[in-house]
Amino acid sequence: MDTNVRLSLMRLSRVFRNICAKVWDPTSLPSLREDVAVTFSMIEWELSGAFFDVMTHLVLHVVEELAICGPVRSRWMYPVERTLGTLKKYVRNRARLEASMASRYVLDETLGFVTEYMQTFTQVCHRL
Repeated sequence: MDTNVRLSLMRLSRVFRNICAKVWDPTSLPSLREDVAVTFSMIEWELSGAFFDVMTHLVLHVVEELAICGPVRSRWMYPVERTLGTLKKYVRNRARLEASMASRYVLDETLGFVTEYMQTFTQVCHRL
C-alpha cells in the first residue's frame, strides 16, 4: 500500500478512536475538527472523488455532535442491534418468541460458565 494512503487511513483510524473514546476532553474539539479536515484532505488527494459521499461527510457532523451530546459510544445503537440480532437467531418457536430467546440465552450463559469452570478446574488439576 502506498505510504500516503496508509498514513491517511491511520489518521482516520485515530479520529474514530478519539470520537469513540470512553472519556472525552472538550478542549480537544478544535484539534479534532482540524484533524478530520486534514485527514479527509489527504484521503481526497490520494483517492478518487467517487470515494466521497454522504457517509464520509457525516464524520464531520459526528465531531460536531461531540460538543452537543457528549461521547458517541453512549448514543450508538450498534451494540444493542448486534445483541438483538443474536437473540433473534435464538428463536425456534414462533408462537413464543420471548420464551424461546430467554431459554436459549440462559443455556448459552450456563454453557459459558460451565466451560470456564472446567478450564479453570483442569488448569488447577494439572498444577497439582
